[in-house]
Amino acid sequence: MRTPTFIFLVLCAFIEGCTTYNPVTIAVSNAHGEPIPDASVQAAPMYFFNPTDNNYIIVGPYKIMDPFPAKGDHGKTGLDGTVTLEIITSNPLELRIYAQGYERWEGQLAITKQGDVEINPYQHKSMLRVTSN
Repeated sequence: MRTPTFIFLVLCAFIEGCTTYNPVTIAVSNAHGEPIPDASVQAAPMYFFNPTDNNYIIVGPYKIMDPFPAKGDHGKTGLDGTVTLEIITSNPLELRIYAQGYERWEGQLAITKQGDVEINPYQHKSMLRVTSN
């Protein structure tokens, strides 16, 4: 009985160890292109849930389907309106930005297979502009 448990733990450690993170610099500015200092930038993993009532080997109903979800990152922009976050390369992340005097900005952040950073805003009324450098 100990051998299957050990093999499972080794496989889990191996899979967890394959996660790669890269630094991504996010720039936050207003509609005129002026940098926004001290904005809170948060990147959080997007979780995918089991939408059925079926139990699977690891995942039960309405449980997170990824047994090793990515970690997110957060930070505040400096005087130049930028912050560098450690972003996972294999999964999209939900990006939220909070700046005093502006409506919250929300969108998705992903690193493509070619290594490009994609930022896609959701429909919102925020006057913030978000780009990657």
